[in-house]
Amino acid sequence: MSALARRSQPRSRTLLAVVACAGSLALTGCSSSSHDGAAPSTTATTSAGPTLCSSKSGAHVTGTAVPFGTAAPTGSSSALEISAGRPRVSSVPSGRHGYRLVQVPIKAAVRTNGTFAVDHGQFELVDRSGHVCRQPSINPLSDGFVALTVDEAHTGSGVVAFLVPGSMPTGLLGVRYLPATDATSASLAWQATAPTPAATKASNSCDGGKAKLSTSGSDQTAFGDTISHGDDVVSESVRAGKPHRRAFKPGPTQPNDVDAIDITVRVSAKGADAYVDRRAFALVDGTGRSCRSSQLGSQGETLTSALVKKGHSKDYTIVFWAPKGSAIHGLRLVQLSKPGGTKAQSVWSDSKLTLKPLKG
Repeated sequence: MSALARRSQPRSRTLLAVVACAGSLALTGCSSSSHDGAAPSTTATTSAGPTLCSSKSGAHVTGTAVPFGTAAPTGSSSALEISAGRPRVSSVPSGRHGYRLVQVPIKAAVRTNGTFAVDHGQFELVDRSGHVCRQPSINPLSDGFVALTVDEAHTGSGVVAFLVPGSMPTGLLGVRYLPATDATSASLAWQATAPTPAATKASNSCDGGKAKLSTSGSDQTAFGDTISHGDDVVSESVRAGKPHRRAFKPGPTQPNDVDAIDITVRVSAKGADAYVDRRAFALVDGTGRSCRSSQLGSQGETLTSALVKKGHSKDYTIVFWAPKGSAIHGLRLVQLSKPGGTKAQSVWSDSKLTLKPLKG
Protein backbone atom coordinates (compact mmCIF):
# COMPACT_ATOMS: atom_id res chain seq x y z
CA MET A 1 0.00 0.00 0.00
CA SER A 2 1.35 3.44 -0.85
CA ALA A 3 2.34 5.93 1.82
CA LEU A 4 -0.42 8.23 0.59
CA ALA A 5 -3.04 5.51 1.08
CA ARG A 6 -1.70 4.76 4.58
CA ARG A 7 -1.87 8.39 5.59
CA SER A 8 -5.43 8.60 4.30
CA GLN A 9 -6.77 5.94 6.75
CA PRO A 10 -9.24 7.41 9.33
CA ARG A 11 -7.88 7.66 12.89
CA SER A 12 -10.87 5.68 14.31
CA ARG A 13 -9.92 2.62 12.24
CA THR A 14 -6.41 2.66 13.73
CA LEU A 15 -7.77 2.85 17.28
CA LEU A 16 -10.15 -0.03 16.61
CA ALA A 17 -7.30 -2.14 15.29
CA VAL A 18 -5.23 -1.46 18.44
CA VAL A 19 -8.15 -2.43 20.72
CA ALA A 20 -8.74 -5.61 18.73
CA CYS A 21 -5.08 -6.56 19.02
CA ALA A 22 -5.07 -5.92 22.74
CA GLY A 23 -8.05 -8.23 23.22
CA SER A 24 -6.50 -11.16 21.34
CA LEU A 25 -2.84 -10.73 22.22
CA ALA A 26 -2.64 -13.78 24.44
CA LEU A 27 -4.05 -16.10 21.79
CA THR A 28 -2.67 -14.94 18.42
CA GLY A 29 -0.25 -12.08 18.85
CA CYS A 30 -0.49 -8.86 16.78
CA SER A 31 1.61 -7.19 14.02
CA SER A 32 1.37 -3.96 11.99
CA SER A 33 1.36 -3.83 8.16
CA SER A 34 3.48 -0.67 8.10
CA HIS A 35 5.67 1.49 10.24
CA ASP A 36 3.00 4.16 10.74
CA GLY A 37 0.37 1.86 12.23
CA ALA A 38 -1.98 1.79 9.20
CA ALA A 39 -4.46 -1.05 8.90
CA PRO A 40 -3.43 -4.24 7.06
CA SER A 41 -3.61 -3.99 3.24
CA THR A 42 -6.27 -6.68 3.07
CA THR A 43 -8.80 -4.32 4.58
CA ALA A 44 -7.60 -0.97 3.15
CA THR A 45 -9.62 1.06 0.66
CA THR A 46 -8.35 3.72 -1.78
CA SER A 47 -10.17 6.35 -3.78
CA ALA A 48 -10.41 5.64 -7.52
CA GLY A 49 -8.20 7.79 -9.80
CA PRO A 50 -9.43 9.65 -12.90
CA THR A 51 -10.63 7.45 -15.74
CA LEU A 52 -11.11 10.11 -18.44
CA CYS A 53 -8.71 12.80 -19.60
CA SER A 54 -11.41 15.47 -19.25
CA SER A 55 -15.06 16.15 -20.02
CA LYS A 56 -14.20 18.19 -23.13
CA SER A 57 -14.68 16.48 -26.50
CA GLY A 58 -11.90 16.71 -29.06
CA ALA A 59 -12.08 18.38 -32.45
CA HIS A 60 -14.00 16.72 -35.27
CA VAL A 61 -11.68 14.93 -37.72
CA THR A 62 -12.30 15.90 -41.35
CA GLY A 63 -9.81 13.51 -42.94
CA THR A 64 -8.74 9.89 -42.65
CA ALA A 65 -6.56 8.86 -39.70
CA VAL A 66 -3.06 7.52 -40.37
CA PRO A 67 -0.66 5.44 -38.23
CA PHE A 68 1.68 7.14 -35.77
CA GLY A 69 4.88 8.35 -37.41
CA THR A 70 3.25 8.88 -40.80
CA ALA A 71 4.01 12.28 -42.35
CA ALA A 72 0.90 13.78 -43.93
CA PRO A 73 0.34 17.02 -45.87
CA THR A 74 -2.01 19.66 -44.55
CA GLY A 75 -3.47 22.97 -45.69
CA SER A 76 -5.21 23.92 -48.92
CA SER A 77 -1.92 23.82 -50.84
CA SER A 78 -0.53 20.76 -48.98
CA ALA A 79 2.68 22.76 -48.61
CA LEU A 80 3.19 21.77 -44.96
CA GLU A 81 3.83 18.21 -43.79
CA ILE A 82 3.25 17.07 -40.19
CA SER A 83 4.14 13.84 -38.40
CA ALA A 84 3.05 12.81 -34.88
CA GLY A 85 4.77 9.89 -33.19
CA ARG A 86 3.38 7.34 -30.76
CA PRO A 87 2.51 8.77 -27.32
CA ARG A 88 4.94 7.63 -24.61
CA VAL A 89 4.96 8.04 -20.84
CA SER A 90 7.66 10.46 -19.72
CA SER A 91 9.92 9.88 -16.72
CA VAL A 92 9.32 13.50 -15.72
CA PRO A 93 6.70 13.77 -12.93
CA SER A 94 3.40 15.30 -13.97
CA GLY A 95 3.03 17.36 -10.82
CA ARG A 96 -0.64 16.38 -10.64
CA HIS A 97 -1.94 13.55 -8.48
CA GLY A 98 -3.42 10.65 -10.44
CA TYR A 99 -1.92 11.73 -13.77
CA ARG A 100 1.15 10.84 -15.77
CA LEU A 101 3.00 13.06 -18.23
CA VAL A 102 2.72 11.68 -21.75
CA GLN A 103 4.86 13.08 -24.56
CA VAL A 104 4.12 13.09 -28.29
CA PRO A 105 7.03 13.64 -30.71
CA ILE A 106 6.22 16.07 -33.54
CA LYS A 107 8.00 16.71 -36.84
CA ALA A 108 7.20 19.44 -39.37
CA ALA A 109 8.61 20.07 -42.85
CA VAL A 110 7.80 22.11 -45.94
CA ARG A 111 6.92 19.98 -48.98
CA THR A 112 6.85 22.81 -51.50
CA ASN A 113 7.47 26.47 -50.62
CA GLY A 114 6.79 28.81 -47.72
CA THR A 115 7.51 29.59 -44.09
CA PHE A 116 5.16 28.17 -41.44
CA ALA A 117 4.82 28.33 -37.65
CA VAL A 118 3.43 25.20 -35.97
CA ASP A 119 2.09 25.95 -32.47
CA HIS A 120 1.99 23.38 -29.66
CA GLY A 121 -1.67 24.32 -29.12
CA GLN A 122 -2.53 22.92 -32.55
CA PHE A 123 -2.14 19.37 -31.22
CA GLU A 124 -4.75 17.44 -29.26
CA LEU A 125 -4.36 14.14 -27.45
CA VAL A 126 -7.66 12.31 -27.04
CA ASP A 127 -8.63 9.21 -25.06
CA ARG A 128 -10.66 6.27 -26.36
CA SER A 129 -13.93 8.12 -25.84
CA GLY A 130 -12.67 11.21 -27.70
CA HIS A 131 -12.10 13.43 -24.67
CA VAL A 132 -9.20 15.85 -24.70
CA CYS A 133 -6.14 15.22 -22.54
CA ARG A 134 -5.08 18.66 -21.39
CA GLN A 135 -1.58 20.08 -21.70
CA PRO A 136 0.23 21.32 -18.59
CA SER A 137 0.46 25.09 -18.30
CA ILE A 138 4.22 24.80 -18.84
CA ASN A 139 5.82 21.96 -20.78
CA PRO A 140 8.56 20.62 -18.43
CA LEU A 141 10.23 18.45 -21.09
CA SER A 142 13.67 19.53 -22.33
CA ASP A 143 12.72 19.19 -26.01
CA GLY A 144 9.29 20.77 -25.65
CA PHE A 145 8.41 23.72 -27.87
CA VAL A 146 6.07 26.67 -28.01
CA ALA A 147 6.18 26.90 -31.82
CA LEU A 148 8.20 25.29 -34.61
CA THR A 149 9.18 27.58 -37.50
CA VAL A 150 9.92 25.71 -40.73
CA ASP A 151 10.73 26.69 -44.30
CA GLU A 152 12.21 25.07 -47.43
CA ALA A 153 15.63 24.66 -45.84
CA HIS A 154 14.73 24.05 -42.20
CA THR A 155 12.62 21.31 -40.64
CA GLY A 156 11.36 21.35 -37.05
CA SER A 157 10.90 18.76 -34.31
CA GLY A 158 10.03 18.61 -30.61
CA VAL A 159 7.59 17.10 -28.14
CA VAL A 160 4.22 18.18 -26.78
CA ALA A 161 3.31 17.15 -23.22
CA PHE A 162 -0.13 16.02 -22.01
CA LEU A 163 -1.68 15.02 -18.67
CA VAL A 164 -3.12 11.49 -18.86
CA PRO A 165 -4.81 9.43 -16.08
CA GLY A 166 -2.29 7.04 -14.57
CA SER A 167 -4.49 4.00 -15.24
CA MET A 168 -5.06 4.78 -18.93
CA PRO A 169 -3.05 2.71 -21.47
CA THR A 170 -1.22 4.91 -23.99
CA GLY A 171 -2.22 2.51 -26.79
CA LEU A 172 -5.77 3.87 -26.61
CA LEU A 173 -4.72 7.47 -27.22
CA GLY A 174 -4.98 9.37 -30.50
CA VAL A 175 -3.39 12.59 -31.75
CA ARG A 176 -5.05 15.32 -33.81
CA TYR A 177 -3.69 18.38 -35.63
CA LEU A 178 -5.77 21.55 -35.80
CA PRO A 179 -5.27 24.10 -38.61
CA ALA A 180 -5.42 26.78 -35.87
CA THR A 181 -5.28 26.67 -32.08
CA ASP A 182 -8.97 27.51 -31.70
CA ALA A 183 -10.25 25.32 -34.54
CA THR A 184 -13.18 22.97 -33.93
CA SER A 185 -12.13 20.51 -36.63
CA ALA A 186 -8.87 18.61 -37.11
CA SER A 187 -7.24 18.32 -40.53
CA LEU A 188 -5.01 15.38 -39.53
CA ALA A 189 -5.28 12.48 -37.08
CA TRP A 190 -2.97 9.68 -35.96
CA GLN A 191 -3.92 6.50 -34.11
CA ALA A 192 -2.43 3.05 -33.51
CA THR A 193 -5.18 1.15 -35.34
CA ALA A 194 -5.20 3.30 -38.49
CA PRO A 195 -4.35 1.49 -41.75
CA THR A 196 -1.17 2.43 -43.58
CA PRO A 197 -2.06 4.65 -46.57
CA ALA A 198 -1.35 3.28 -50.03
CA ALA A 199 1.88 4.53 -51.56
CA THR A 200 1.43 7.22 -54.19
CA LYS A 201 2.45 5.93 -57.58
CA ALA A 202 4.92 8.11 -59.45
CA SER A 203 3.39 9.78 -62.50
CA ASN A 204 6.57 9.36 -64.59
CA SER A 205 6.01 12.66 -66.33
CA CYS A 206 6.44 16.35 -65.78
CA ASP A 207 3.68 17.92 -63.70
CA GLY A 208 2.74 20.92 -65.82
CA GLY A 209 -0.39 20.98 -67.93
CA LYS A 210 -0.69 19.67 -71.45
CA ALA A 211 1.52 21.78 -73.70
CA LYS A 212 -0.40 23.91 -76.20
CA LEU A 213 2.39 24.70 -78.62
CA SER A 214 2.44 24.57 -82.40
CA THR A 215 5.58 23.01 -83.88
CA SER A 216 4.37 23.13 -87.48
CA GLY A 217 7.05 24.58 -89.77
CA SER A 218 9.70 24.69 -87.06
CA ASP A 219 13.30 23.54 -87.49
CA GLN A 220 13.84 20.29 -85.60
CA THR A 221 17.01 18.45 -84.66
CA ALA A 222 18.62 16.37 -81.90
CA PHE A 223 20.05 17.65 -78.63
CA GLY A 224 23.63 18.77 -79.17
CA ASP A 225 23.02 20.15 -82.67
CA THR A 226 22.87 23.80 -83.76
CA ILE A 227 19.95 25.56 -85.43
CA SER A 228 20.52 28.88 -87.20
CA HIS A 229 18.08 31.56 -88.37
CA GLY A 230 18.94 34.44 -90.67
CA ASP A 231 21.24 34.66 -93.69
CA ASP A 232 24.95 34.78 -94.48
CA VAL A 233 25.16 38.39 -93.31
CA VAL A 234 23.04 38.44 -90.14
CA SER A 235 22.11 35.32 -88.25
CA GLU A 236 21.51 33.88 -84.79
CA SER A 237 22.54 30.34 -83.94
CA VAL A 238 21.44 28.29 -80.92
CA ARG A 239 22.80 24.95 -79.80
CA ALA A 240 20.92 23.10 -77.03
CA GLY A 241 22.81 20.51 -75.03
CA LYS A 242 21.41 17.26 -73.66
CA PRO A 243 19.20 17.71 -70.57
CA HIS A 244 20.66 16.60 -67.23
CA ARG A 245 18.96 15.98 -63.90
CA ARG A 246 20.32 17.20 -60.55
CA ALA A 247 19.12 17.80 -57.01
CA PHE A 248 18.18 21.27 -55.84
CA LYS A 249 19.46 22.58 -52.56
CA PRO A 250 16.45 23.58 -50.43
CA GLY A 251 15.56 27.20 -51.09
CA PRO A 252 12.70 29.60 -51.87
CA THR A 253 13.24 29.65 -55.65
CA GLN A 254 11.73 26.19 -56.23
CA PRO A 255 9.58 23.66 -54.35
CA ASN A 256 11.14 20.95 -52.17
CA ASP A 257 9.41 18.19 -54.13
CA VAL A 258 11.16 18.69 -57.49
CA ASP A 259 14.57 18.11 -59.06
CA ALA A 260 16.28 20.33 -61.61
CA ILE A 261 16.50 19.62 -65.33
CA ASP A 262 19.47 21.63 -66.60
CA ILE A 263 19.94 22.46 -70.28
CA THR A 264 22.90 24.48 -71.57
CA VAL A 265 22.19 26.65 -74.61
CA ARG A 266 24.93 28.36 -76.61
CA VAL A 267 23.82 31.50 -78.44
CA SER A 268 26.01 32.89 -81.26
CA ALA A 269 25.50 36.20 -83.09
CA LYS A 270 26.70 36.99 -86.61
CA GLY A 271 26.48 40.40 -88.30
CA ALA A 272 24.37 41.94 -85.50
CA ASP A 273 23.69 41.55 -81.82
CA ALA A 274 21.40 38.64 -80.91
CA TYR A 275 18.70 38.97 -78.26
CA VAL A 276 17.84 35.90 -76.17
CA ASP A 277 15.05 35.60 -73.57
CA ARG A 278 14.40 32.82 -71.03
CA ARG A 279 10.64 33.02 -71.65
CA ALA A 280 11.23 31.87 -75.23
CA PHE A 281 12.10 28.31 -74.09
CA ALA A 282 9.71 25.54 -73.06
CA LEU A 283 10.36 21.88 -72.19
CA VAL A 284 7.82 19.16 -73.05
CA ASP A 285 8.01 15.46 -72.08
CA GLY A 286 7.03 12.44 -74.14
CA THR A 287 3.46 12.51 -72.80
CA GLY A 288 2.95 16.06 -74.04
CA ARG A 289 3.05 17.65 -70.59
CA SER A 290 5.03 20.81 -69.88
CA CYS A 291 7.89 20.74 -67.41
CA ARG A 292 7.33 23.61 -65.01
CA SER A 293 9.89 26.31 -64.24
CA SER A 294 10.20 29.47 -62.16
CA GLN A 295 9.34 32.85 -63.61
CA LEU A 296 11.84 34.36 -61.20
CA GLY A 297 14.60 31.90 -62.07
CA SER A 298 15.43 28.61 -60.37
CA GLN A 299 18.59 27.85 -58.46
CA GLY A 300 21.45 27.47 -60.94
CA GLU A 301 19.74 29.32 -63.80
CA THR A 302 21.84 31.95 -65.59
CA LEU A 303 19.50 33.32 -68.26
CA THR A 304 16.80 35.97 -67.87
CA SER A 305 17.30 38.10 -70.97
CA ALA A 306 20.56 39.00 -72.63
CA LEU A 307 22.14 40.58 -75.69
CA VAL A 308 24.95 38.61 -77.29
CA LYS A 309 27.31 40.91 -79.16
CA LYS A 310 27.88 40.24 -82.86
CA GLY A 311 30.77 37.92 -83.54
CA HIS A 312 30.50 36.40 -80.07
CA SER A 313 28.98 33.32 -78.45
CA LYS A 314 27.79 32.80 -74.91
CA ASP A 315 26.57 29.83 -72.89
CA TYR A 316 23.54 29.98 -70.61
CA THR A 317 21.89 27.43 -68.32
CA ILE A 318 18.11 27.20 -68.29
CA VAL A 319 16.36 25.14 -65.61
CA PHE A 320 13.08 23.19 -65.58
CA TRP A 321 11.48 21.03 -62.87
CA ALA A 322 11.05 17.27 -62.64
CA PRO A 323 8.85 15.81 -59.84
CA LYS A 324 10.96 13.82 -57.39
CA GLY A 325 10.56 10.08 -57.92
CA SER A 326 9.29 10.40 -61.49
CA ALA A 327 11.13 9.15 -64.55
CA ILE A 328 10.90 11.66 -67.40
CA HIS A 329 10.87 10.26 -70.96
CA GLY A 330 11.29 11.71 -74.46
CA LEU A 331 12.05 15.37 -73.80
CA ARG A 332 11.71 18.18 -76.35
CA LEU A 333 13.13 21.69 -75.88
CA VAL A 334 11.12 24.26 -77.80
CA GLN A 335 12.40 27.73 -78.68
CA LEU A 336 9.40 29.94 -79.38
CA SER A 337 9.23 32.58 -82.07
CA LYS A 338 8.67 35.18 -79.33
CA PRO A 339 8.87 35.15 -75.51
CA GLY A 340 5.67 33.74 -74.03
CA GLY A 341 4.31 32.72 -77.43
CA THR A 342 2.82 29.42 -78.59
CA LYS A 343 4.49 28.92 -82.00
CA ALA A 344 7.77 27.01 -82.15
CA GLN A 345 10.75 28.29 -84.09
CA SER A 346 13.21 25.53 -83.17
CA VAL A 347 12.86 22.13 -81.51
CA TRP A 348 15.54 19.84 -80.02
CA SER A 349 14.52 16.34 -78.96
CA ASP A 350 15.51 12.77 -78.07
CA SER A 351 12.68 10.23 -78.03
CA LYS A 352 14.86 7.66 -76.24
CA LEU A 353 16.09 9.97 -73.49
CA THR A 354 15.01 9.06 -69.95
CA LEU A 355 15.89 11.07 -66.85
CA LYS A 356 15.64 8.56 -64.02
CA PRO A 357 14.86 9.55 -60.41
CA LEU A 358 17.88 10.53 -58.36
CA LYS A 359 19.12 8.11 -55.72
CA GLY A 360 18.92 8.95 -52.05
